[in-house]
Amino acid sequence: MTYHRRMKLGRRDALRVTAAMAAAASFGGRPHAATDAVRLICGFGVGNPTDLCAQLIQDGFSTALNEPVEFDYTLGQAGRRAALEVINAAPDGRLLLIAEILNLVLQETPAEPLLSRLQPIAKVTRGFSTALAVNEYSDIKDWPGLLAAARAGRLKAATTGRDSTIGLLLALVERRMNLSFEAVEVAGTNAAVDMLLTRRTDIAVVDTRTALLHNGRNRTKLRVLATSGARRSAQLPEVPTLAELAGDPKLAYTISFGVFAPAATPSPVANRLTTALLGLRNDKSVQTQARLANIPLQFDGPAAVAEAVARDRRVAADISG
Repeated sequence: MTYHRRMKLGRRDALRVTAAMAAAASFGGRPHAATDAVRLICGFGVGNPTDLCAQLIQDGFSTALNEPVEFDYTLGQAGRRAALEVINAAPDGRLLLIAEILNLVLQETPAEPLLSRLQPIAKVTRGFSTALAVNEYSDIKDWPGLLAAARAGRLKAATTGRDSTIGLLLALVERRMNLSFEAVEVAGTNAAVDMLLTRRTDIAVVDTRTALLHNGRNRTKLRVLATSGARRSAQLPEVPTLAELAGDPKLAYTISFGVFAPAATPSPVANRLTTALLGLRNDKSVQTQARLANIPLQFDGPAAVAEAVARDRRVAADISG
């Protein structure tokens, strides 16, 4: 089911959707007139990291532009519907997309390219790694234990799908380690965690942020066996990366987020938007809220988006080649 509706929630209301944001709910928003606002749209629903990123930057972006910024959802087709809405919009800087860069790479097809029809405005986060995890009470204690169990019998794996940014990790593990799992597709990472906790699957792929937030507030923990980043997580220094285990640094990937405009947006318009977002580097309120949400906000220009696209295309080619 898809829908499109205008969000007029203050940041306090929007960020309450996760327990991690409860402590951050210290300021409200203001309603914006639909006729004159810059619209920032997201292709995924409430509580998704894309949604949280948008809510975090909305007010600061509005202040920097000195005009209202509204946040909308356009759901459907794994984020593609939102991308197409911006692609087909007037190139006047009034409709912008916030999206996972890797997801745009994965959702492209030769018949329907996406990134070539979008203009990058800014990269707004560092990368999120993804994680392969088990229930802490599982007999699988570490990576060698996973390999032994997977070779002894086909394990059930909760995944958001091999064509999703998180499920990509499972697909890479299967391809590079010559393993095969019985995939149990779920709607999101919270559902994947529930599968582990209720022992309906043996393993799950989630974003590392979700695993850390879960372990910080729940009695039954997740045991992370490997992550997808180029380096070990500072919060999980004992956990190896897949690139490390496979001996191939090119396998490393993270999920980062960018803001995009229609491809034909004039340079003066795009530059103004970029400058406004880069100005949030010095917004202490935004950075404080981001830390509370465990969202690694970091603002970089269009060149950083291009670098992320090149890396993500290389990783995506590994499972299609």
